[in-house]
Amino acid sequence: MLQVFDQGLLLQGDSGVGKTDLALELVDRGHSLIVDDAVEFIAENGRLFGRGCAGFEGLLEVHGLGVVNLSRLYGEQAVLQQSPLDLVLQLENTSGDCYDRLQPVRRPWQMLNVVVPAWAIPCAGRRNLALIVETAVRLNLCRQQGYDASIDLQARLSCLLKEDAA
Repeated sequence: MLQVFDQGLLLQGDSGVGKTDLALELVDRGHSLIVDDAVEFIAENGRLFGRGCAGFEGLLEVHGLGVVNLSRLYGEQAVLQQSPLDLVLQLENTSGDCYDRLQPVRRPWQMLNVVVPAWAIPCAGRRNLALIVETAVRLNLCRQQGYDASIDLQARLSCLLKEDAA
C-alpha cells in the first residue's frame, strides 16, 4: 500500500507481476510507502485505513537486492504509518486487448463492509507503469470531484451528432 498524491493506493496482483518494483519506482518519484505486503485494515466512519504491522515500517523486499529500508534510502517522507484507502489497482499480466478502451475496468472491492473503487490495470508490456498508476490516481481524484472523462466524451459526441443532424 502506498500514498500517491495524498490518496491511499492498494496494489494487488499475482506474485511476480511487479508490485514491489512499481512501489519502489513510485517512492523514487516522491510518493510514500505504507506497507509492503500484509496490509492491516481498520474501518472508521465509513472509510478504510491501511497500515503495516509494527516493526516492519519502511522495509521493502526487492528481488536481487534483498530487504531495503526506504527511510534510510529516501528519507523519512518515503514512509507513512497509515493512510486512508481511496483506490485499489489490480495489476493483471495481460496486454489489455480485452479491456474497454474508453474507461477503466471496474471490479467491486470491499473490506470490513466498506466499498472502495477498484480498477483492473493491464500491465504486460507496459513501459512506464508508474506513470499509468499516477494517472489512475489523478483520474480517481477527478471522479471524486464529479468529473468523468468518458461521460464528457459521450456528451461531446452527442453534441457533434446533433450538429451534423441539423
